[in-house]
Amino acid sequence: MEQTIALKPKPKASASSASSSSRGGGVQPPRGGDPSSSQIVSVPANNKPRIPNANVAVLDIADRSGQNAAKKPKTKSFKTRTGCKECKRRKVKCDEGKPICNRCKAVGLTCHFPLSQSVSFNTTATATTAVTTTRAGPQSDTRILAKPNYILSLFKDQTQYDMFSTFLWSNEQGTTLPHNTLATITPQLAHEDAAVRETCCALGGAVNAFTQPTIDSVAADKAHQLSLQYYTRTVRAVTTATSTLRALRSVTHVALVFLTYDILRGDMHAAVLHHDHAARLFEAYLGKRCAQEGVSLSDLVFDDYENALFDMIQRLSTYPWALRLGITGDTDEFLAAKRCLGRHRYSIDKMPSSFHDLDQALRWWDVAQHHLAHHLLDDDTETTKATWERAFSVLSSWHNGFVLLYRYTQQRKNEEPHSYVTASVFEALYLECLSSLHLQLNTDAKVLPDAKPVYREIIATTHRILDELKGSQANFRFMDNNVMKPLFVVLFKCSDPEIREGVKKVLQHGVAKFGSACLAGIVLGMMHMKSEHVPQILRNVERAVGWHLTSVGCGPGVITAG
Repeated sequence: MEQTIALKPKPKASASSASSSSRGGGVQPPRGGDPSSSQIVSVPANNKPRIPNANVAVLDIADRSGQNAAKKPKTKSFKTRTGCKECKRRKVKCDEGKPICNRCKAVGLTCHFPLSQSVSFNTTATATTAVTTTRAGPQSDTRILAKPNYILSLFKDQTQYDMFSTFLWSNEQGTTLPHNTLATITPQLAHEDAAVRETCCALGGAVNAFTQPTIDSVAADKAHQLSLQYYTRTVRAVTTATSTLRALRSVTHVALVFLTYDILRGDMHAAVLHHDHAARLFEAYLGKRCAQEGVSLSDLVFDDYENALFDMIQRLSTYPWALRLGITGDTDEFLAAKRCLGRHRYSIDKMPSSFHDLDQALRWWDVAQHHLAHHLLDDDTETTKATWERAFSVLSSWHNGFVLLYRYTQQRKNEEPHSYVTASVFEALYLECLSSLHLQLNTDAKVLPDAKPVYREIIATTHRILDELKGSQANFRFMDNNVMKPLFVVLFKCSDPEIREGVKKVLQHGVAKFGSACLAGIVLGMMHMKSEHVPQILRNVERAVGWHLTSVGCGPGVITAG
């Protein structure tokens, strides 16, 4: 991963579950007013947009396109001003065939037309969700240039700004679950990093194409093509990267955003490759930093950006990835290959006796789970009695540090219901993990810790949050981020009929407030479907939310031995 990105073709994903953030979780809401006026439209299987035949980046091959072009003798040929970019580069006449011109097709090149000739989304307050096509030249959409502004000057045209805005929308997280720090700082980093900015736009296009239930198949295909163009622009930005520390860190970040892009499309093969690639890049980055400063990894001082990258890569290689959340009664997970970046930055023996806030509780929950997965119950270590005792001791130490904080949020649940929901999710994860360890140690165990009382509290509190929405908070976006996401955790963790009925009541309340096209209406509809009848685009929505749960550490709380 030294010089450039080389894209390689990939086979179809082998995971049967990969049929579906927030940071990438979340659903792009219908534009144009009240969502209740929209209808859910499924995309027929035979109209499924094609997945590109290239995905993974390996930064070790120099970009020689310029060198090769210089070696070729100049020949007289017709030039084109409106054709594809490859024909312009090769200085040949383009027939402008779509989606690929005959010139490029004949020599096996990937055909790309300028963005000004591509689809554009109008996301103004009064715009509809229709996708329109703009023409090249003076008729390009330049509304963004009407009012000079530093932020707007970062974007080349209105379309790019619209796609970035869609990414921001889907990136909202709410306050009832822990925050994904990397997702939080990504928009700010995109201001100064062109590669990150382009990949955010690609992700915005993917959100429109794959997770918007109200979109028709034609518009979805156009959105997909637009996302691929930004994907390609990201790759081109990365090809200029060197092996400097800043470049290594930037491309690690890009690989993780590409991973989210793959999750939205349901391409698990590409997702795994991008995850592994991000881990290798960051390992190279950490190795260089340690060598420069002459310290070990555990003594290396991280900034917020490095902490966010480190925590995300470790989290994704520790927890299974949530794919199906039990909405239709079935759950599914994908377990990536375990990959430890070395001894965790926080030594398990230095865990505080009491956590002072929920962020600290999450950090040490990750440390505890990492220790169980990578150092106690891994594939290469024999699971002895002493190992199990140590595992229970680690889990007990975390809960001892958390319990006072949990009690405090209980006492203030009326004043601070959002914090109470977050703390309750942690308590449920702890009880789930504790039960799992007991079952693995003794498969005949009859009495296990029960998390159902905690799930009832989450349901009751989210119902109250929904009921009390008023003012600027009385909108379906706020409900999606602060009410729906904790309920997804409950559905994913518990199949008890009573608990599911409690969730349905909250969803029905949400539909009564905001209409059937909001996320509550979508989930409520899925709960009444048979698994095999769920449209693919709704599975994409489910998978996107599952990815958000995984990325914030609230997905699976079960670590298994071996």
